[in-house]
Amino acid sequence: MKIKAYNDWIVILKKKKNKRTKIILNIKEYSQRGIVVSVGKNIKDIKLNDCVIYKKYSENKVKIDNKKYIFIKYKNILAKII
Repeated sequence: MKIKAYNDWIVILKKKKNKRTKIILNIKEYSQRGIVVSVGKNIKDIKLNDCVIYKKYSENKVKIDNKKYIFIKYKNILAKII
């Protein structure tokens, strides 16, 4: 099933916690991260498959085909992990 985000919405697939990262972060504190699977047409700097960190309590969770997706507004994205 494909998901299409509209306007300034982003759809994220929840990423499992990973203990190793290239940037110095306490992953337990930054567990609100995931992989972008769909981006609305008004968003230019976030692309598919980007790993992003988003604000806690700002997500709308939906389970589709046994996968946990997160629908979030662009303004709630804190960082993109490069």
